[in-house]
Amino acid sequence: MFERWLALDVGAYEVRLHDYGHQSDAKTRTVMAFRHHEPIAYGQDALTYIYKDPSVQIRYPIQEGDVDHSISDLIAHCLDVLKSSQTLLKPCVWMAVPSGSSEEALMRWQHLLLDAGIKKTKFITNEELLQTKEACFLIHAGHSYTEMGIFVNGTRRAYKKISFAGSRMDDQIKRVVATKTNCLISNEDASALKHAASDAFWKNKNARLVCMAMDRYQRLGQIEISAADLWPALEMIEQQIVLWAKQCFKEQPFEMKQALLKKGIFLDGGLARCFGLRQLLEQAFSCPVIAAEFPEYEIINTMKELRP
Repeated sequence: MFERWLALDVGAYEVRLHDYGHQSDAKTRTVMAFRHHEPIAYGQDALTYIYKDPSVQIRYPIQEGDVDHSISDLIAHCLDVLKSSQTLLKPCVWMAVPSGSSEEALMRWQHLLLDAGIKKTKFITNEELLQTKEACFLIHAGHSYTEMGIFVNGTRRAYKKISFAGSRMDDQIKRVVATKTNCLISNEDASALKHAASDAFWKNKNARLVCMAMDRYQRLGQIEISAADLWPALEMIEQQIVLWAKQCFKEQPFEMKQALLKKGIFLDGGLARCFGLRQLLEQAFSCPVIAAEFPEYEIINTMKELRP
């Protein structure tokens, strides 16, 4: 009764918070700018320092499951946006975590959230949030990892967590750009190219894409590359996700396979919007692939409805 609860979805790409009491939301890119080991900017503001100030370090607090302590500062920043400091009640957090999270990982999150100003924390896994009573095949394709599982009546029948996800796709795009142009691009430019190429493919177009890059002489300038040149980078990661999904599926008995194919695959996470993943899954399984209009917000939106 005298507790203030927030829903928290901490992704490697974006941190999302929802205040149940005030029905307000806050989100920020999971990135920070540091000067002399002190944070000077958060989220989108931090990105303005890329290519701008060599004394400023751009840091991504979450990378392929590794969590840096600076995530506490980023979450505290989100709490400030929600004006959590303007109340006598310290906030309590209901946090979504990967389904395979260890006790050690959860304990580490407890300490990190305590440092961010959180009074109490409850955890819920992505599978607990998204599974249905009937047999279901869930794939969460995010920025730092992809997890997939088959569940029946709350029981896990198969589960995989792999590092083939959005950040790996960005790495592949950086390699393609380096090979094609002899220039280096930032993580942010690689991510922007990924989204731009995907948007072009959804429109059945091969657009010319432009971004900033650093040449071999450390000079900053613009480069151009076609969306088609980037397709192998997207397809490589998507094919890996499909291969692991097939591995999950083939372990099931025939009757279970029939039930899953009839219902379809439920896909969420930011990578669910990327062109190719849904199509490749549909082709591999010959069944519908169901995703929300904004699959990157499926976790936090489900938490809003359920409440802790």
